Amino acid sequence: MHAVLAATLAATLFAFGVVGNFGGGIIEWAAQNWLPLFKYHPGTYLTQIVIGLCFTAIYFFVFRFLILKFNFATPGREQDEEETKLYTKADYKAKQAEITSVKENKQSKAAKFLEALGGKENIEDVTNCATRLRVTVKDESKLASDKVFREAGAHGVVRNGKAIQVIVGLSVPQVREEFESLLVNN
Repeated sequence: MHAVLAATLAATLFAFGVVGNFGGGIIEWAAQNWLPLFKYHPGTYLTQIVIGLCFTAIYFFVFRFLILKFNFATPGREQDEEETKLYTKADYKAKQAEITSVKENKQSKAAKFLEALGGKENIEDVTNCATRLRVTVKDESKLASDKVFREAGAHGVVRNGKAIQVIVGLSVPQVREEFESLLVNN
């Protein structure tokens, strides 16, 4: 609908003999068209304003009609029936406890991965990419099966000799941080 209205606006402006650069926003429009040329073409710019205001109203009513008729979700008109809720202190504390348990889960993930990789002595290097914990091990025969990694929370394991990639997901930076602290502290 926007494409149709924009094309109609451009055709209407052209039909009235109004031309100019309308693509850069109101500041650029004023700086390139109105300020330098208004003295010589005031009728053109008044026509732009009148046509612009008319199309502003047309845009508003067309989109309002379409939004209401087809029940499109727009900000402030969410589809869910749930009302905005004010949270209590108890709700806040419950959410904080949930966040703490997620952190503890990441710590336990790192410990389980370290164990499945053959322990601290078997780790040579640790890095990560967006979703994978990349580990170089000394002895690949000490690695646990893929099932052990999945039970620890990995989505999968890629093995290429001594280069191992544990597919963790987007939480991999936190898991790596905990993994490295386990390497240093244990």
